[in-house]
Amino acid sequence: CQWSASLEAPLADPAVDIVIVASTTDTHFSFIIQSLRAKKAVFAEKPISHTVSEVQEAVDLALEHNLPFVCGYQRRCDRNFVALKRQLDMGAIGQLKVVKSCSRDNPLPPLEYLRTSGGIFQDMLIHDFDMQDWLSGGQAPESILAVGHCYNAEVEKMGDLDTVAVVAKYASGLLAMTDTCRDAAYGYDQRVEAFGARGMLTAKNEMTSTVELANANGHLMPPAEWSFPERYREAYRVELTEFLDLVKAGPQSEAHKAEQQQMLRHPRIVRTATAAELSWRLGRQVMLSEDLDALLEQLEAKPDDAAHTAFGGASEGPRSKADEPAAQREASASGGLEGAAEVMKQEPKALSLEELHDWKPKENAFGDSFRNYEDSKRQDVVQQTYYTMHTKQTVEFGKEQREKWLKFDKGEFTIMEMIALLDNLVDDSDPDNELPNSIHDFQTAERIREQWPDHDWFHLVGLLHDIGKVLALPEVAGEHVLEQWAVVGDTFPVGCAPADECVFGLKSFEANPDLKHPVYGTEYGMYKPKCGITNLMMSWGHDEYMYWVLKENGCTIPEAGLNMIRFHSFYPWHDKRAYTHLEAPEDT
Repeated sequence: CQWSASLEAPLADPAVDIVIVASTTDTHFSFIIQSLRAKKAVFAEKPISHTVSEVQEAVDLALEHNLPFVCGYQRRCDRNFVALKRQLDMGAIGQLKVVKSCSRDNPLPPLEYLRTSGGIFQDMLIHDFDMQDWLSGGQAPESILAVGHCYNAEVEKMGDLDTVAVVAKYASGLLAMTDTCRDAAYGYDQRVEAFGARGMLTAKNEMTSTVELANANGHLMPPAEWSFPERYREAYRVELTEFLDLVKAGPQSEAHKAEQQQMLRHPRIVRTATAAELSWRLGRQVMLSEDLDALLEQLEAKPDDAAHTAFGGASEGPRSKADEPAAQREASASGGLEGAAEVMKQEPKALSLEELHDWKPKENAFGDSFRNYEDSKRQDVVQQTYYTMHTKQTVEFGKEQREKWLKFDKGEFTIMEMIALLDNLVDDSDPDNELPNSIHDFQTAERIREQWPDHDWFHLVGLLHDIGKVLALPEVAGEHVLEQWAVVGDTFPVGCAPADECVFGLKSFEANPDLKHPVYGTEYGMYKPKCGITNLMMSWGHDEYMYWVLKENGCTIPEAGLNMIRFHSFYPWHDKRAYTHLEAPEDT
């Protein structure tokens, strides 16, 4: 397996047959065009682009070179929706009259993602527009009406919505209705109903299991799947498998010819999404026969509307220009929508540490400040985790775990297998979000890559830094599985007195037996002054474990990167500057 920091090398390699585009949204179109020009088969995550003309350009290029080109609308590969479509095509309900879809996300995506997502119409509702296209047999709506509201103040500042209802009317008489929301408190919710002349087909939401408990309290249902990685785990596998089968079948196959027809839908789906957003912004029904480009120009001509538009990347409206990141200031200065789109195509500019601190979101997924350990919405579970950790993490426990785990005899897993397993873990020490840890890993790697594009090892550190949390998963740990207090959370050195800067302070350590030890309970404990941070025995957890896993496997990440992994949770030291009496000069 080879890797490259640029696309040019693999595109020039005759051994490379396909390109899978799963990069950040604003890079899709460029990577797709480059790959198609190199005559490679392309599978791309949506969107191809938010601009109809660019989508058409990509489709035309694929057709010109007779290449497989698939955009990953994974709902077409979901077993429930496939079964509904099959019965629909068999005429089970007769003429199709109404399609209703419910698409409610969970949890609210990170604000930094939403700022460059293209807005709820192009990022989220476009899946529903694709489903309507699929279920209707490729019909295009003749008119569309969208209404919405924004309940989240930060999303509203972007000029975007978080709750939307859309009605589309087709020439055949078909009505298609969608309600969507960025945040459903009860879990991820995806449902479809098709109503016809002879009946109705319904694809219900998927739950975590089919088990229902009935007792004196009533009928208790299992919760919905947490988010899209869990809900569509199998659909993602299926769409990639089908793409590989398509490529293997060759350009003369029926599958290839069918896909060449299917790709013609992409411009009209993006056009539908654009018309729906225009309907909301203009406050009226929009006919698909209208000149949408002219309507966009009307919005550009209105400074207030242009400042709040989500086309090509959203700005934050009422903030002062001085508070905006440089790319957003350039977008405003260059003249509305076209200017914003141009800036989004440019290479990302690395921010200074001061700019980065200024730019990062001020609130977490729950509307709290980051690292709020006083009254967060996850306070009970977080506090219980830390109090247990601070009671049970001792020198003896640390030695036992190192003896058990650093033999590296529990099994072999690839990195991607371990990341996938982290879908099953929600960190009980984290007050900031309830995302599965796999999402956090990819988000971290992508944020690092955006700011430090030339440090490829640093990107890898971001991806790997939390993988050690598999210690809390029975799929890896088996009978040795650890409770989360022994795996997650901020770390601290054992064998010396704890610092008050640790989360929940000295009170949380009162029941730790090492405090009564004649050596371990003292300021320096079993260490010498200025011994160096790398010579401390840290509380056992995912950081320490992953560091030694990488060392054992001969990882070529530089030692500085390995130490980032080993000490990234040592917040009392690198954030609060506790334990400096144990620092060596080289540590700072």
